[in-house]
Amino acid sequence: MKINYSQTFVLLLTSLLVLTGCSGQNEEVTAKPAPLVQLYEVGKDVQPTVRHFVARVDALSTVDMSFQVAGRINKLADRQGVVIPEGKLLAALDPKDYELALRQAQSSMRKAKSDFERAKQLKQDNYISESEFDSLQTSYDNAELAVENAQLNVEYTELHAPFDALITNRLVEKFSYVQPNQPVLRVQNINYLRVHVNIPEQLMRLAVEEAPHYQVFLENKQGEKILNKAGEPVELSYLEHKTEVNSATQTYQVTFKLPRLDGVELLPGMVLTARIEIDRSNASHSGWWVPMSAIDTSGSNEFAVWVYNTASDTVTYQPVELGIIRDENAQIISGVEAGQVIVAAGIRELQNDMKVRPFDSEQPVL
Repeated sequence: MKINYSQTFVLLLTSLLVLTGCSGQNEEVTAKPAPLVQLYEVGKDVQPTVRHFVARVDALSTVDMSFQVAGRINKLADRQGVVIPEGKLLAALDPKDYELALRQAQSSMRKAKSDFERAKQLKQDNYISESEFDSLQTSYDNAELAVENAQLNVEYTELHAPFDALITNRLVEKFSYVQPNQPVLRVQNINYLRVHVNIPEQLMRLAVEEAPHYQVFLENKQGEKILNKAGEPVELSYLEHKTEVNSATQTYQVTFKLPRLDGVELLPGMVLTARIEIDRSNASHSGWWVPMSAIDTSGSNEFAVWVYNTASDTVTYQPVELGIIRDENAQIISGVEAGQVIVAAGIRELQNDMKVRPFDSEQPVL
């Protein structure tokens, strides 16, 4: 039997092409696996960033108390380091000379008043001239002023606490003779304390403009938060800041306010540790914090995130408006809401309505 090799080769070649075509179709039919992505819930609770700084406690104000008149001190607060309530006596001069001067001024005023009253009657009867009457009236007015001045001098012989005053230094001794405006006591206002912290330049905006997003506490030498009587951590609030940078340390001084605490020994001059807890996840007045890796920058003149649909395992492109970018985190001002789940990693190949596989840290990434 004669075999036709040409026909046989053609048949074999045709079969081979058919099989090759079928193989290609099978490869196209096989679908690519859904891409793996890492998810992030908007507004979820995370541990705050904690920074520690040296803190110096200071009084609200320090005042050198002095008398406005001269005299010998016969009363003086004899204990330093105690708090004198507002309005209570701090020191007093011997008032005898000033009380005597007051009585003399009162006597002179009574005579001037009597002369003036008699002059009014004489003027009505035209027994004295207008200039004589004016002179007697001026004498009476001056006598009244002299009494007021003498009364003030008597009052000036006492010093009273202008506020709840901590006596820090007694500058003179009892029975000393002092001149007007000579400091006798140094007192501090501790109705609340000021706490000074030197903060690096990159944290200044946070400290000044974003007070709702951080908390400041004081820690003792053991690294424990200082507690109030109720056992709660004592929180400080922003008071003011200096706008001039320290040229040596490149830091700014920020001052926090600390209310006076009963039972807590905090005095001006103490050096403690300020613990600043920065909340980068919770809602602010202007947006939400999310990882910077969640922001899609491939769009034309816009930023976006990919919102994950838990029911269908698909993602949707969502334009957003960004605020501040700091420390690998971005602040989204608008475009997302609390509780929404977005893709935090693996956004490069995503498309609208694409199915994805949430990354499970317990399974290997394929």
